[in-house]
Amino acid sequence: MWEPWAELMADHRPVLVAPAAPGRPAPAGDGWSGPGAPPELRRDWSAAFDGTRLVVTRPDGQPWYDGPLTAAREWARALRAHGTLVIVTGPFTAPADLRPAAAGGRLSTLAVPARLVDAHRPPPAAAD
Repeated sequence: MWEPWAELMADHRPVLVAPAAPGRPAPAGDGWSGPGAPPELRRDWSAAFDGTRLVVTRPDGQPWYDGPLTAAREWARALRAHGTLVIVTGPFTAPADLRPAAAGGRLSTLAVPARLVDAHRPPPAAAD
């Protein structure tokens, strides 16, 4: 299975494409949108990117994804400009599987507030 990867939408919004994994659930109750529904911004989630590592945090404060992310400078600029990250997940294991999963209506999406952080400073503590 591939690790999550960075993409840009046609309008240059940054996207994290993440194959489904047991540690990355996407239930509708957590704000995930199903097929044909655009994601609404979920302010109870967050994402922080330091240039090499992305941390996506669920509403309970636990990481949904915390790991390396290879992203072009253009992706990081788009993240800074939009302040939002769209996450796409579903039953695919590699880039070639994404299009069939989308055509079959099997993707879930989520939009979260996102920011760039300095890799040399710890991220600020989550607000209570």
